[in-house]
Amino acid sequence: MSNAFFGLEIAKKALQAQQAAMDVTGHNIANSNTVGYTRQSPKFTQETVSSGGLFVLPHLRNLGAGVSITEVQRLRDKFIDLQIRQESRTASYWKTVDDGLAQIEVIFGEPQEGALSEIFDRFWNTWQELAKSPESQAARALVAETANLLSTAFNHTYNQFVTQQQQLNEKVAIKVDEVNNYVQQIYDLNQQIVRLSLGGGNANDYKDQLDVLVDKLSNVLDFQVSENSNGTYSLILQGRILVSDKEKRFLEVEANSTTGFWEVKFQGEEQINLDYQNGELKALFYLRDEVIEDYKDYLNDLAGGIINAVNTANAQGYTLEEPQVKGGDFFVGSDAATIALDSSIDADPNKIAASSTGAPGDGENALAVARLRDEGIINGSTPDDYYRGVVSRLGVEKEESNRILTNQNLLIDQLDMRKEAVSGVSLDEEMTNLIKYQHAYEAASVLTRTVDEMLDTLINKIR
Repeated sequence: MSNAFFGLEIAKKALQAQQAAMDVTGHNIANSNTVGYTRQSPKFTQETVSSGGLFVLPHLRNLGAGVSITEVQRLRDKFIDLQIRQESRTASYWKTVDDGLAQIEVIFGEPQEGALSEIFDRFWNTWQELAKSPESQAARALVAETANLLSTAFNHTYNQFVTQQQQLNEKVAIKVDEVNNYVQQIYDLNQQIVRLSLGGGNANDYKDQLDVLVDKLSNVLDFQVSENSNGTYSLILQGRILVSDKEKRFLEVEANSTTGFWEVKFQGEEQINLDYQNGELKALFYLRDEVIEDYKDYLNDLAGGIINAVNTANAQGYTLEEPQVKGGDFFVGSDAATIALDSSIDADPNKIAASSTGAPGDGENALAVARLRDEGIINGSTPDDYYRGVVSRLGVEKEESNRILTNQNLLIDQLDMRKEAVSGVSLDEEMTNLIKYQHAYEAASVLTRTVDEMLDTLINKIR
């Protein structure tokens, strides 16, 4: 030993190290319920210094200089983090799609009262009743009334799809603002970590906050994460740095010149290619630009087929006017957005061409219109079959999205359990560590008293 106070120095270091370890354990216990907190563990390192001298035997040299805590580690598995981000991003995509399909189901409203399928039945049935009593003013008024109801239902359903598209478009802008907010927070945390690293400080809690923000951002966008040597993160999007400890790049929305809908691009730079994206933002574009457009097209095909077929049939018959004339267009418009009962028929139901010959009591043309429900007037399918096919397709898509979402959530739960086993705080384990560090601290204090007594003997009692 280099001097008589060497043992006291070892005892002091032991006290400091065990005290620091108890502080770390206390920090773990205090944050056992903190979202995003990563369990921390002190890393004990033995110290060795050259200790010798003229009166020190060779085998007693370099016995060790005690202990120190060289690092407080975050116990985290980066591979599990990567898996969780990937699977959570996929789950967020399907959650957004599932919610969008659920809203489309609400718009169709099947099989509730007042849905399109019920109105179709009423429309065809009124024509069948008119065929039985072609001169009945009540039957004619009922046909006109039901035609107005059908037109209104088509218009309303189509407008609800337009409204849903507008809402999804607004959500795109909201998500871009959310991304920019995350980018700013990540950049600020990176700066704090850099300052702490330069001063040799512990940045573990800031790194936990950084991981939470990256996890949230990864639900919206698909990007690559690179950890720098100073503990900061660099996020790479489409080959460009989105944020690092040195720079940040925000996103912005720009209206498409054709559709008027928002497109997403780097601020002042090129547009983001969504073909290689995943997450909530990609799902919003998918719903807005593909899914709802498809269902608007289905609705337009259905309305357009009915308009053309009913107008053609009505034009072949005779009205109840005096003198009798050939019928004209029953509907005006060309699709679900514009379909409406012809204003002249709405004002005078006698203009409905129920007769095929003009003879009194002849309702053959009204019957021909009623029979359209069983003819392939919509892309080779009957109106009922076509509409049932659209609703069935929606049901299959909704069931599939829900199945995938359920499976993704189960997978994430399993990954979270694996992550919790590594990074989560176990109170039982922390209490065990606390007792272990406490006993070591008490032993070090005993060592301090022992060395103190040795020094007292050496100084005061040896004459």
